[in-house]
Amino acid sequence: MPCPDVLVQDVPAAVNRKGLSFQDYFDPARPAVLDARHCVRLNYEAWFFADDRSRDRFAADPLANCGLLTDPVSKQRFRPQRGAPLAHHGGVAFYFESDANRALFEQDPERYRLPHWQM
Repeated sequence: MPCPDVLVQDVPAAVNRKGLSFQDYFDPARPAVLDARHCVRLNYEAWFFADDRSRDRFAADPLANCGLLTDPVSKQRFRPQRGAPLAHHGGVAFYFESDANRALFEQDPERYRLPHWQM
């Protein structure tokens, strides 16, 4: 069993270890399923959904649904707009405040992919 203060890469596993629960993003009356299939990650944030339909609805236009994100390079919170610089790493989409930040991330994504927070 992983140590409870392990760095958070597997968000569903960390959430389950903590015994947390969430509601579906679009329908708070329904409980979210806390597994990788029902989770969408953008930058350091994660959303959980009750079913594939809700997950796919969010994923079809993540920028319309996500709100503020944390730029992995600057660590500043920002609201990504259409056309925001984007990179993918480790199955996660990362949005950036600037092309310069994306370029730094792409040089060494492991350095930036996790903010070294513990859950």
